[in-house]
Amino acid sequence: MWSAQVTKDGAALPFNYGFGWFVDSYHGHRLVQHSGGTPGFSSVIYRFLNDKITIIILTNHGDRVLDQLAVDLAGIDLPVLKRPEANPDPDPATTSRLKDVMSGLLTEKYESASLTPEMRSFLGTASGKALWKWIADHGAVGSFVFSDREDRGDGQVLRYKVSLGGNSYWFSVLVTKDRKIAQVYWW
Repeated sequence: MWSAQVTKDGAALPFNYGFGWFVDSYHGHRLVQHSGGTPGFSSVIYRFLNDKITIIILTNHGDRVLDQLAVDLAGIDLPVLKRPEANPDPDPATTSRLKDVMSGLLTEKYESASLTPEMRSFLGTASGKALWKWIADHGAVGSFVFSDREDRGDGQVLRYKVSLGGNSYWFSVLVTKDRKIAQVYWW
């Protein structure tokens, strides 16, 4: 039930989605989660399966990104999950490139060659366009501070604390071994 879909050739889709859950890992800790909302309500459920930690957050506000809070709460219970605020950036050129791509995604003026075919396809869908419009509504990209890196079989997950419209958010970017952006997500 909790297996992420992949393409026929095994490539990562823009989201690791499996039967109603986003299926992933966070520093080697198996994670399934789902978040969302409707006008007047937002929610998130994060389950760190092997650690037997579940975080559920409900709020009476329709436009809140709760993913960061779920990870922060899990880090209180299990300190190895605590997110570092900032670390020395091992590759400032990659950080600069990712900041430029993210800024471009917010304005729909991005360099498509920097994205995997699956990510480009997703961005052409109504869901992809709506997601990045919603993110853009939070404001322009300000600071873009490296937090940490997680090596995985399909590339690296690079995590950043990003200022959008003066508010801080956390983004993770899956960069493939051939330096293409396969995924961008809130946690």
